[in-house]
Amino acid sequence: MKIISFSRCAVLLVAVLCAAPCYSSEIVFVRSVGGPLVDEQQSRIAADFYGLDFNVISVSGDGTTLTQALKDPNTIGLVIAANALSDLKRDSILPLLKRGSSNSIPVLIIGVGTETERTAVQDWSNGDVLGCEPWNGNSPAHYVFSNSNELTHQLAGVELSEPIASALFAVEKRASEAETIISLRSEGHAAPAFTAIRVGNTKTFFACSSLLREAANGSDLVETFVRSAPEMIFTRYAAGELGWHADQHYANFTVDDPWLRQPYGSLDYVGLLGEMEKHNFHTTIAFIPWNFDRSEPSVVSIFRNHPERFSIAVHGDNHDHKEFTDYRSKPYDVQLSDLKQSLARMDKFQQLTGIPYDDVMIFPHSIAPEPTLHALKVYNYLGTVNSSNVPQGATSPSAALFALRPVTLAYGNFPSVSRFEVGGPVPDDFIAVNEFLDNPLFFYTHAEFFAPGIDAFDGVADRVNQSSPPVRWAGLGEILKHLYLVRHRPDTGYDLLAFSSNVCVDNPSDSDAVFHVQKQESDAHLIGNVSSAGQITDYQVKDDVLTFSMPIPAKASRCAVVSYKNDINLSTVAISKHSPIVYFLRNASDFRDIYLAKSSLGLKIINFYNAHEMKPAQLLVPIFLIALAIAYGLFRLALIWRRRVPSPGASS
Repeated sequence: MKIISFSRCAVLLVAVLCAAPCYSSEIVFVRSVGGPLVDEQQSRIAADFYGLDFNVISVSGDGTTLTQALKDPNTIGLVIAANALSDLKRDSILPLLKRGSSNSIPVLIIGVGTETERTAVQDWSNGDVLGCEPWNGNSPAHYVFSNSNELTHQLAGVELSEPIASALFAVEKRASEAETIISLRSEGHAAPAFTAIRVGNTKTFFACSSLLREAANGSDLVETFVRSAPEMIFTRYAAGELGWHADQHYANFTVDDPWLRQPYGSLDYVGLLGEMEKHNFHTTIAFIPWNFDRSEPSVVSIFRNHPERFSIAVHGDNHDHKEFTDYRSKPYDVQLSDLKQSLARMDKFQQLTGIPYDDVMIFPHSIAPEPTLHALKVYNYLGTVNSSNVPQGATSPSAALFALRPVTLAYGNFPSVSRFEVGGPVPDDFIAVNEFLDNPLFFYTHAEFFAPGIDAFDGVADRVNQSSPPVRWAGLGEILKHLYLVRHRPDTGYDLLAFSSNVCVDNPSDSDAVFHVQKQESDAHLIGNVSSAGQITDYQVKDDVLTFSMPIPAKASRCAVVSYKNDINLSTVAISKHSPIVYFLRNASDFRDIYLAKSSLGLKIINFYNAHEMKPAQLLVPIFLIALAIAYGLFRLALIWRRRVPSPGASS
């Protein structure tokens, strides 16, 4: 046999090679010489996602290489392409998988098709799986996940909305002991597509092939997951805590634009607080810094008294439409000045109200270009959260890994996070897949969302809260500080993959532990210092990866901060509202949100405005025409009234 080894230490959507010593566990993938690469590609995606080494072995020799790989204690899973089954002897392989007297590493046989040798499939399944046959339903089938908490976790019982255009199902003997993990379902009929059976001490998985096996383009999370679901489930099972995983699941709900006024259009803060307490969720207000000095005391009290329910993040500066846009429309230096002013205004807001704010930028209308994101990093922002995590003018990575997490460091090594608008339906599979992948959930809307009732978000919150383990609702700042993944190391410590420059780490174990932190970082010259638990700590940057260590006592938490050098001095930044145009636009927006949104006609105008990404001036034209029509109507009514009602003193 000939070995082709691809070693990867850590993955951050697109592979990030570690500069620190690597302690990754390994998945061994066996394929036939010249066989199709699609199954290998999907298995590699799963291994990369969970931070595992991926060792590809082609069947072409005496078996020494495979034997050595399977005996390696770092090997935690074996994946066999179905076309290589006939070249392998099961009874020679199974003894090599044993780990102790009663445990064996699991096996995944992937890509079983109609041409796969049935004798080999039956041999590896003890005769329980006879092969895979075409699905002959009249309509596309959908994946449905079993209720096996050991394997499907948050996916249990979920039916994916993404159709399987042409698929195969497993044919099993009548008294089969195989466990169905994924079924195909269509028109009330169902059949297994991904199954598992225990052969001796070895749990062996069988996945039928389908025409959706080609790699996804990295644009949609659920679609991408569908194409590699068996590999992702198997790899998570095989890796356990040796693979990247989150130690806490988070969710956030953000409302863009309101200032602290009761009510703000359809947003009633008192009513929303009641709904949050009944349905257990948290709301962040994406606050426009221009509004820093106009908060009502009653709403300020609500925020100060309920920090577990309400939080504040930064929403642009003036919010004069796309104020952080392409540099031809608005030069970089002007955007830089606006970023400084937004921070100075938010600091003044905090002084006036006593309400802290999260250093998280939510750009109005659309995300800024990459250099503006880099400036946010230098100014020590935690991250940016928008409807897209790809900056203006940048190309979205085509790698499937990019779609599997909402956060990326691909642009300026700064956390850019995508969020989901709740104005329309929120699919169950979107929630379930994110939770299965340990992704935090970010939802957002605007004040008019509550026009039908202040309980408009309750249904989404209830569905998220059904997850096990439970989800913690929090502000954007808290989530970004806990935006990291961990995995166990052989030395009882942990590797930690950080997405933010300010990271707060929990040690859930009953013993003291050292967390070996790594973060993608190409700006070593801009780092002022790294502190942990308030003390300056040693660090190194090698091959664009920052590394340092954090000792944390049992059941305790510690925070580490990477501080960057910058020239900002907020005390010298002007915060006055000197622009009459901005003043007019902000008050026009208030009229839109507070008054216009109260009527069904007004809501239709606002929805049309949002759907077509109109500029505020374009919205003012129909508003002016409506106001003019109303004024004219009142004028006509006044004339009619005067004609019908005689003036005092007129003769009868």
